[in-house]
Amino acid sequence: MSANLNNNNNNNKNNKVAIGFISGSLASICATTVTNPIELVKTRLQLQGELQLSQRIYNGVWDAFKQIYKTEGIRGLQSGLIPAYFSQATMQGIRLGSFDLISNALGAKPNQDYFFLKNLLAGATAGAIGAAAGSPFDLVKVRMQAANMYKSDPQFVGYSSSFAAFKQIIQKEGFKGLTRGMLTSAQRTAVGSAIQLSTYGSCKNLVLNFVDDGIYAYIISSMVAGFIVTFGMNPFDVARTRLYFQGKGNSHGEIYKGLMDCVYKTVKKEGFGAVYKGFWAHYIRLGPHTILTLVFWEQFKKLFSGEFNKK
Repeated sequence: MSANLNNNNNNNKNNKVAIGFISGSLASICATTVTNPIELVKTRLQLQGELQLSQRIYNGVWDAFKQIYKTEGIRGLQSGLIPAYFSQATMQGIRLGSFDLISNALGAKPNQDYFFLKNLLAGATAGAIGAAAGSPFDLVKVRMQAANMYKSDPQFVGYSSSFAAFKQIIQKEGFKGLTRGMLTSAQRTAVGSAIQLSTYGSCKNLVLNFVDDGIYAYIISSMVAGFIVTFGMNPFDVARTRLYFQGKGNSHGEIYKGLMDCVYKTVKKEGFGAVYKGFWAHYIRLGPHTILTLVFWEQFKKLFSGEFNKK
């Protein structure tokens, strides 16, 4: 009897982990389809005027959106969508799928000591692992999004598709080239995940005191998490974008050695405000993306666990 109970418990735990991973991947793909155009705008705003080596092309979020739509159309606004799918499915599947697992391992339970701090650590760990795994796809996404912005840059010759971009990077930079910016991506997402997931969990517990468990509670909690995370994440995001962009054959050369070197050189040449380039695009993108991802995540988890069938 006890053996059967143990087997059932193990099966339930395994199912919960699998549901978390699958739900996280599907949720992020749904969210990415909607938010990729603003991600494209953010990337280009962060790259323009880099160390005063390139021109300023766009005057803000709306101007960038209009110019890209006018010159490249809808397809241009969805540049980098395929690697974005792979990146988000990998990163968010691992991040959201492992968050509950790590949180439980740390003993993070509501109304107990250090719940917030344990959630913070669980979010940071899950985010860093997920970001490292998805980083090669993010690298290709950024380069695909920058390719039409810098058409004359020799680095982007042959970037006709995501597969072609992967092939070019491996041929010119080796497999090591796909790890460019990976550490910064992990650091960026660890910061963002720690804030997002811990804030979401704590806020959700607070909101549930006033609102019934459901879509409105998820949206309110997600809005707070998305707002706060933008402030802590943007400097890391700018550095990551620029580290991804640089590569062998780049007209600017390989300028940065890592996160701190990138931040230092960026601030020195462009001023402190440069690490907040693309801030509004980041916020506009992150808010809806956070809401959509977490809302879809909750709904997919319920769907796969059969909770919808119980109603």
